Amino acid sequence: MNDTNADANFDEQMGRIKLITGKRTQVELADLLGVKQSSISDAKRRGSIPANWLIVLMRLNYANPEWILTGNGPLFVSFSSIRPLYKTEDEEADYKAKEKVLRQLPTRMLADELVRRISIA
Repeated sequence: MNDTNADANFDEQMGRIKLITGKRTQVELADLLGVKQSSISDAKRRGSIPANWLIVLMRLNYANPEWILTGNGPLFVSFSSIRPLYKTEDEEADYKAKEKVLRQLPTRMLADELVRRISIA
């Protein structure tokens, strides 16, 4: 992908992020993401959205990371729609225990897993 395509792709992704968050400026967006404004400029220079931003946007706005990156799929994720049905109470208890552990993981680990899953899909 040449630099022009990478720039256009990044601009499209940032446009989707601004749409979903209602933020118009890099300063507003940086505040929402908990980063410095220079981090937004650095991401633009690299031409890629950091994975931890996708996690923050998913947690705060229920934004679908796939939609942000590609424009495909639904705008929002519904966590209740991905919760499996359980056959037994033991299965449900096991799921809830694993979910509790996941909620305590650092954002970086969750971001790495999200990127891994998106790249497989």
